[in-house]
Amino acid sequence: MEYFTANVESQTIELAVLDTLSSFSNIPFIYHFENTMAADKRDLFMPGDALRDSFYKTLLEFPLLAGHLYMGAEGRGSVVVDRNNLNLPEYRESTYDVHFDELKAANYNWDLFPKDLVSVCVVTTAGADGVIKLANTHCARLRDNSGMLLFANMSHYVVDGIGFCAFMDRWAEHCRQACCDGVRSVVEHRVFHFDRNIVHKALSLDRRPTSAAASDLFFVPRFAASALAWISPALRGRIMSVVASMGKPEAHMFHISKERLEALRCSLSNYVPSDIRLSDNDLIASLASMTIVNGIKSAMTSSGNGGILSRLMSISSSIFGDLFAKTENEHLTFVIADIRHRLDICDIGYTGNCVIPQLAVNSLQRMESPITPESHAQVASRVRAAVQDLDGPYISQFVHTLNRFPSSFAQPLVYTINHPEKVFITNQSRFPLYGLNFGFGTPVWVSPIPHSAINFVKVMPVHPSQTGYNIHMTTTSRAMSNILCNASWLDLATLIF
Repeated sequence: MEYFTANVESQTIELAVLDTLSSFSNIPFIYHFENTMAADKRDLFMPGDALRDSFYKTLLEFPLLAGHLYMGAEGRGSVVVDRNNLNLPEYRESTYDVHFDELKAANYNWDLFPKDLVSVCVVTTAGADGVIKLANTHCARLRDNSGMLLFANMSHYVVDGIGFCAFMDRWAEHCRQACCDGVRSVVEHRVFHFDRNIVHKALSLDRRPTSAAASDLFFVPRFAASALAWISPALRGRIMSVVASMGKPEAHMFHISKERLEALRCSLSNYVPSDIRLSDNDLIASLASMTIVNGIKSAMTSSGNGGILSRLMSISSSIFGDLFAKTENEHLTFVIADIRHRLDICDIGYTGNCVIPQLAVNSLQRMESPITPESHAQVASRVRAAVQDLDGPYISQFVHTLNRFPSSFAQPLVYTINHPEKVFITNQSRFPLYGLNFGFGTPVWVSPIPHSAINFVKVMPVHPSQTGYNIHMTTTSRAMSNILCNASWLDLATLIF
């Protein structure tokens, strides 16, 4: 840490509207490393000093993670790194009386995790001191040095998933160099960019209108959303974390094989135009959305009055009123899309937020109906159309309008409170999570924290020894009990835990 504090320079990084658009959430992952070293070298596995020193060496290349978050009028923000008043990331080290073999035997079920392994929730909130940490790390060594659980989190205020992985990979690179057993290796020089003007300069000069759904959701001013944007990030985090916990979230991990996906694609082919090829993400996003909405409908029907779902809607309506005129037959699936390749900035080391939620609009009746090849194909085609619509001129208009209405980042937050049937899909399958190597082998399992936001689906990568995808799905406990009996979902997805 002394190396970092002695060398860091004071600076201010201005945030952009794409940062605040994702700001309510964290990016947390848990890496499972197994100690496979020879018996006479097991004590050398992932040494704490090397991990700690290389962490702070990496932090010097990502100084904004040690800054203080400041939000001004209508949600415009900045991160101030003051070398005399640093907001250092949380860095914890622990030893637990759990053997790695026990985790492996339980398929890495969250139930075996030490209770204090994870220090954050899915929502970005302040700690006990009232300050929002922009990064959190916990190195948990397991019994007999049999392995390590590495929890790492970064706030979406300052990085997206690509930025998160850039930090983690660089940390591992520095650690490998420090543990090279006397061999003089040199860490390759890399440049990481935090200047938000990079996105602005990459925007297309051409513009075309955003979709009607996006325009209504983001750009029609609403008082409650504006109020949520004006309050402090810490207070906003407290409000959102309370709302998130009201739904009694329950999460499970599933696996979808490539073979089953191909069979599913074939079964839908008669209902999809011949010039359209549905991607894996289209198939998963559409089926997961329909499965969740079916689960919610069954939960509300079986409870008579809707249980927690109806209470949530009643509470939100009394607080916020009819902020979004709920179209009875409309459902929104938020498909989170990375736009780097559309802006041609994939290879320059930009670490700031570069994702946009695309809206796939379907009738609520269709989403709630029994899942058949025809209905699934219709929903999947809507997802495909929404993603294809995200080109350079569309992105340029979307970002331009966000800049005109900077408080609009809070609009989806209010919408999600008032619409318990919405679904978020994020595809993280291309994140290099299983390539992380501190010099002692790559992780055998990587997962998010146990619970995400309600109705949030993460498409995860699998270990290189497997094919397909792991699916992390969170919804209410009532809806999940129906999902675990949904034949259409379970024909495709195998429950892991």
